[in-house]
Amino acid sequence: MPTRKIEENKDELSAGRILVAFEKLFGGGRGVRKFAQSGVRYVELPAGAILVEQNTKKRSEWAKLARSGHRVAWVMRDGKYLARVVDGTVETLD
Repeated sequence: MPTRKIEENKDELSAGRILVAFEKLFGGGRGVRKFAQSGVRYVELPAGAILVEQNTKKRSEWAKLARSGHRVAWVMRDGKYLARVVDGTVETLD
């Protein structure tokens, strides 16, 4: 039976790509950057998106969760939240 090679779109924002970036963000891998003003770390993703760690200095429930030791990050593009990642679980947002 013939096999086909399935190519993944390089611009695709899949859960797998997000999780690779998540591990890089919290594992200190290469390509992790910081916002100058806040010091919050981020990783660039395909399709013009970024994965940003939760700013623990904020007063939200997510910041509180991050302060308590959980790993919280957000997928964003053009100022819009696309997904939330908590301890390696990706949840897309509407």
